[in-house]
Amino acid sequence: MEQNPKEFLINNVPGITKEDIEILWPYTKLRKFKSGEIYIKPGDNNRKVYFIKSGIVRVYHLSNSGTEKTILFHNKKSFFGNYDGIIHNRPSRYFYQSIGETELFELTYDAVHLGSQQSLTINNLRADMFLAMIGILLNNIEDFVLLNPEERYQKHLEENAKALKKVPSKYIASLLGITPVSLSRIKRRLLKGN
Repeated sequence: MEQNPKEFLINNVPGITKEDIEILWPYTKLRKFKSGEIYIKPGDNNRKVYFIKSGIVRVYHLSNSGTEKTILFHNKKSFFGNYDGIIHNRPSRYFYQSIGETELFELTYDAVHLGSQQSLTINNLRADMFLAMIGILLNNIEDFVLLNPEERYQKHLEENAKALKKVPSKYIASLLGITPVSLSRIKRRLLKGN
């Protein structure tokens, strides 16, 4: 039997209380997206915060030449949002797409801000969301500066092998900044090494 949505949040969002859920619940929607569905596009003025119940979210940029460049993936039990909208209050520069069927809790950042004025734990949660968003971006930058593509791939495998199995190789290659052929070579080398 599936857990009711409020219980799911209480059991999976660190530090949140039943009282906090009641404050935020009127502003919260549980949304379901099909595989490949895009729900934030460049130009959207999206100031929503999402918590992933299931599935994977890919954030990517489409260059003028038509090349997709994957920025990052978010997966189950994590918060994310349109960085441009939440941090800079400007339209998105990126696409946000579901990989596989994805369920997300959605609420506006304004509701979180309002809730943070009523509850210390929601205020702490808001701060933790910002830190998590910034931490993910900083890790990606550091990985590109300090690690080669094979090391970046190994790191992603160590951190999230189960989720990566669900992501098409072309998206993983794009995240690593290499071609799918180069990713295949890396995978073959790692298989031979084991």
